[in-house]
Amino acid sequence: MSQPAAPPTLPAPPPQVIPADTVYAALGDPTRRRILQILAHGQSHTATTLAGNVGKRLDATLKHLVALRGAGLVVTAENPQDGRRLLYRLTPAIPVTKTTTGWEMDFGYCMVRC
Repeated sequence: MSQPAAPPTLPAPPPQVIPADTVYAALGDPTRRRILQILAHGQSHTATTLAGNVGKRLDATLKHLVALRGAGLVVTAENPQDGRRLLYRLTPAIPVTKTTTGWEMDFGYCMVRC
C-alpha cells in the first residue's frame, strides 16, 4: 500500500516591514523618538502619562501619537480601568530586545538603542 500524500505546506507570511521613510520620519522628531523609547520597555501607557514623560502638553502628545499610530509604529487598546482612555504600546511588528545596556528596537534596516 502507498502512503497518503502529505498535505502541502504553506509558506510563512513575510514579516511586516514598516517602510524606512516612515520610520526615519518618526525617529527624526525628538518627541516621537522619546515616545517610542518609553513604549519599547513593553508597558502600555495612556496619553496623559506619556505627555508627562515627554514634557509636552496633552494635545501636542496626542498629535504625535496619532502620527505614530498612522505610521503603524504604535497600536492602541482599551484601558480596562477607564474605558474613556486608550492605552498605547509599541506595535508587535517591531522586535524589542533587552540588552545589558538597555533596550534595542529592530526595524529590520536600522536599530534604535534606548
